[in-house]
Amino acid sequence: MMKVRTAIFMVLSLFAAIATADTELEVRLGNAIKTVLPDAEVTSVLPGPLPGLYEVMLGPSLLYISEDGRYLVKGDVFDLQSLENISKNRRAEARIAAFVSLGIEDMIEFAPTKGKASHTLYVYTDIDCAYCRKMHREIEQLNDAGIAVRYLAYPRTGIGGESYDKAVSVWCAANRKAALTAAKGGKAIKSSVCANPVKDHYRMGEAMGVRGTPAVYLDGESIGGYIPAPEMIRILNAREG
Repeated sequence: MMKVRTAIFMVLSLFAAIATADTELEVRLGNAIKTVLPDAEVTSVLPGPLPGLYEVMLGPSLLYISEDGRYLVKGDVFDLQSLENISKNRRAEARIAAFVSLGIEDMIEFAPTKGKASHTLYVYTDIDCAYCRKMHREIEQLNDAGIAVRYLAYPRTGIGGESYDKAVSVWCAANRKAALTAAKGGKAIKSSVCANPVKDHYRMGEAMGVRGTPAVYLDGESIGGYIPAPEMIRILNAREG
């Protein structure tokens, strides 16, 4: 019995030593990132797809760093056996987590009125963007096809600009959906200020690399900008097959 206890103690001690080593490595590599990206928030450091390479997540952004902390790599890693873009999949997973962290309740959702949505699109939108308005005019077609749309604010003039103020007014309206539809229709809406998620949405969009609107995501994967509703429905139906 004593030998068994000793063996168990040795195994547990080994696991504890490995965990400590992993933690120290994560801290060291995280600090190395911060020397060149001081404002970055390192959310995870994990072993990467290649020996000696570690995956670093900065929210929804992905980088790789060498074990010695000297080399930083930005780009995609492909598995030539499975023909899988490993980096693309990890970014998609991180984006899903980012959307959840923002809070679904702080998005403006247009969902199918009948039955459960078969697909959910996350869309960064700007009030004055012409293609955002065009997409919104087709929202009923998407909903009728079983597609839900969850809007996040991405005012293209930046924080404090005119489109930012419009987005705040929409998100502070008593009926956000009605206010968004009216604003996208070119109608003036009541100016309002309240605790709102617009800045958080905008910052997360920047971290995801949004450069224009609408920026559309499905299951964390970027599928580009505006796509006419019939074509979007065709694309999503094809994924089901």
